[in-house]
Amino acid sequence: MLIRAILPVWAIKKFPNLSRVVEGERNEQQIQELNSKNYNIYYLPNHPAIYDPSKIVDGQDIDVFHYVFVDLDMKHGAYTDKEAFLERLGEFALLPSRIIDSGNGIHAYWRVTDLDAMSYLKLQRRLCRELNTDDAVAKIYQLMRVAGTYNTKEENNFKLCEMWLDEDVYYTCEQLDSALPPITVEDEEYCKAHFDKTYQSNDEVVVDDKLPVKFGQLLRTNSEIKRLWSGVWTGDVDDRSKADYRIAHLLFASGFTKSEAMSVLVNTAKSLERSPKHRIGYASNIVDKIWVYEAKKDDGMPMLLSNTVKDILSKSRDTLKGIRFPCYKWLDDTAHGFRLGQVIGLVAGSGVGKTAVALNMFMGFVDSNPEYVHFFIPLEQPANEIADRWKTMCGENEELHEKVHILSNYAEDGSYRHLSLTEIEEYLMHFQSVTGKKIGAVVIDHIGALKKKGSNGENQDLMDICHAMKAFAIRTNTMVVMQSQTSREKAGIGDLELNKDAAYGTMYFEAYCDYLITIWQPLKRCYNNSKCPTVTALKFCKIRHKKKGVDVIQEDVPYLLSFDPINEKLRMLTQKEEQQIAFFNQQATNARKNDAKSNLVTYTVIKQE
Repeated sequence: MLIRAILPVWAIKKFPNLSRVVEGERNEQQIQELNSKNYNIYYLPNHPAIYDPSKIVDGQDIDVFHYVFVDLDMKHGAYTDKEAFLERLGEFALLPSRIIDSGNGIHAYWRVTDLDAMSYLKLQRRLCRELNTDDAVAKIYQLMRVAGTYNTKEENNFKLCEMWLDEDVYYTCEQLDSALPPITVEDEEYCKAHFDKTYQSNDEVVVDDKLPVKFGQLLRTNSEIKRLWSGVWTGDVDDRSKADYRIAHLLFASGFTKSEAMSVLVNTAKSLERSPKHRIGYASNIVDKIWVYEAKKDDGMPMLLSNTVKDILSKSRDTLKGIRFPCYKWLDDTAHGFRLGQVIGLVAGSGVGKTAVALNMFMGFVDSNPEYVHFFIPLEQPANEIADRWKTMCGENEELHEKVHILSNYAEDGSYRHLSLTEIEEYLMHFQSVTGKKIGAVVIDHIGALKKKGSNGENQDLMDICHAMKAFAIRTNTMVVMQSQTSREKAGIGDLELNKDAAYGTMYFEAYCDYLITIWQPLKRCYNNSKCPTVTALKFCKIRHKKKGVDVIQEDVPYLLSFDPINEKLRMLTQKEEQQIAFFNQQATNARKNDAKSNLVTYTVIKQE
């Protein structure tokens, strides 16, 4: 069995020559020997297929999933006694495969035949909610106590971990899914973030086991922190997590830096039960909360402290950029890609097909992210007009109808709501809370039509709204497509190439967008000729996260797509259309000479892979 043996705090001081942690494959006799030396013995119910003894096992090494399980800790007070929890297990639709008395509580396991990492995370979280048990027991790297060993956390109060039930019962993910309530929005976000953090980072994690010298001095002079560190908790501190938070508060009050506090907190008893990566995550979570919100100005108001680059990167390499939220390849073709929490600015003149392009982007988000629902918010059009266009695009695929919600400025009785960005955000947050559904894409058409009043009725200028739209994307954790209409002077009749200076309130709008896309119809002056194809040009005037030599889509390159007026869909050009465009582009340029706007634009055709 692959085990992780952890020496309790009291034994670390009493037996300084023993290693704090022992990991590796051990037989029953070796496990009992470690337990007799006061080690608490844990194992990984879900584990690596191949164990490499040259390195410490981390979450990203775990690729064999057999069990989902719950941990009832009696001190949390969810049940009056163990019998009450056993009665609740008896009421659950699926009998556990294994039940263990851990000494301080009960562990229940369900053996699952077709389990994978993400299914494990989601089912684990749902089981915790259904049975009202510890929701922290929902990590890829999750240690559980070995039956037949003693819990040695309290020096003079060892407790036997006993097997109560071990049945040859197997289930499928589908059976568990049917027996459990739907996953909540918060739990789904947790699972995605935890999965990404566990498996998408190959960075070496280094945990500093050396305690700062000043912490040793603090232990000698502060009796409370000495008690907490040694595992003696009293008063309002009734578990190890609360003890660690209290330790962090005392470290902050004693002038410890975040880095120094991290060195202490990765070595607490609670932290040592985790893998190196999760030790850092656990400690960082505590430190971030306290070092940000505990600092005060002279007037008593909270002050947000700055972070070093080391502090920022130690939290997460990728989630700072948001969860990947893909779209059609012809649009989303950079290494970084579209992500939740970002803003795409979409700029065009009046009547150029801005809404059509937004709906095509929207279709890409819906197709690529079926687990989400999506919102289209037309501020100048009634809901039924957008619904009719969406129906046209979907064709016979009516399943996509229920994936899209429309929040219009016009109520059903025709009255005008005049929505503000704050009101839209409040509605979306309430919608997610009530329905339990996660919102993905939010298209707002357009920024100039938003009510210029804040939540408290104060006037908001354009800069306030631009600043708020980025905060809106982050707080709702959505991909926001914010449309902006440019002037006739810049757009012509909608056939002129647009740059980033075409956006309404350019300086502010562009600054808060992660991507800025301009669109126009270069052949619009030739549409009276039946042979002229209908095309849309688009250009990325801004890509915040660029990867030179890797990104396919480039900044400041005009791309051409064909627009089908029948189904309102954008697509790649055919070879025949490319030849037609070369001819009609020159014709359109000549027609613009009367406006003294005759620059011939060279376009790049997006190729189908």
